[in-house]
Amino acid sequence: MLRKAVSLFIFLILLASLLAGCGATPQPTAAPPTAVPATAAPTTAPTQPPAPSAVALKITGLPTELSLTEDQLKALGTIDVDYTGKDGTTTRYTGVLLSNLLKSAGTVEGVALTLVAGDGFSYDLAPADYQGCADCIVAFDPAGGLRSVLPKLSGKAQVKNLVEIQVKGGAAPAAGGIPENAALKITGKVTTPIGWAEDAVKAMNTLQVESKNKAGETATYTGVLISDLLALAGPAADATTLVFVASDGYTAEIPLAEVMSCANCILSFREQGGFSSVLPDKAGGLQVKGVVELQVK
Repeated sequence: MLRKAVSLFIFLILLASLLAGCGATPQPTAAPPTAVPATAAPTTAPTQPPAPSAVALKITGLPTELSLTEDQLKALGTIDVDYTGKDGTTTRYTGVLLSNLLKSAGTVEGVALTLVAGDGFSYDLAPADYQGCADCIVAFDPAGGLRSVLPKLSGKAQVKNLVEIQVKGGAAPAAGGIPENAALKITGKVTTPIGWAEDAVKAMNTLQVESKNKAGETATYTGVLISDLLALAGPAADATTLVFVASDGYTAEIPLAEVMSCANCILSFREQGGFSSVLPDKAGGLQVKGVVELQVK
């Protein structure tokens, strides 16, 4: 009897344990932590300096080789010329008068030239071929690059992809750089500081302008466009100001863009030698006598 009671007691304990295990709430299994991807540091592209303007045309045979960009060529002033090709098609080209370009580069009259294309083709020009020619230009080809347009000459003279003009003789001194005897120089924020002896400036393309003096009288002055001179030095893209410097130390400032767009602002030739700025309809303080330097800032 005792043994039966013990067996029953053990059975009841086991049953109670089993029932307790079935009613327990299972604990959730924690999910493994999700790996957080590392945030990649943003990649900053290195700042590249602006690419310099490409040289469009070289003028060689001068004491110093002259290299001009398309912007510098356009700053010399442009004209439109119609040219009729062998097929009878007429095309209008815009470009720089060849004689003006050469005079601005500091060449003297009566020089022979060779026009050179990018593929090595060349054409020789005698002085009579272009002197006094009102429609002989270095044109901006709509297809790209430069070309010569000389309407009265043969098709071979119409040199496509023109990259160089070789001057065969008679170049005036100081086409580039600043010579010791410079009567005028351009300095400051320019591609090429440049200077000229007085005779070299007078050999450039000139024009006459009228301007009133302090007494209100109108006088005619002969000189060189200031924008032509500045184009040869190549003002920097961020340049904003032009300073006229006189031999006595006097200075006068004007916005650079105002001078570059002025079609009658010149450095005139003085009877006693040297140059004066003549800027018609502008302030009297800008009419500077004895200009020896143009500073670009």
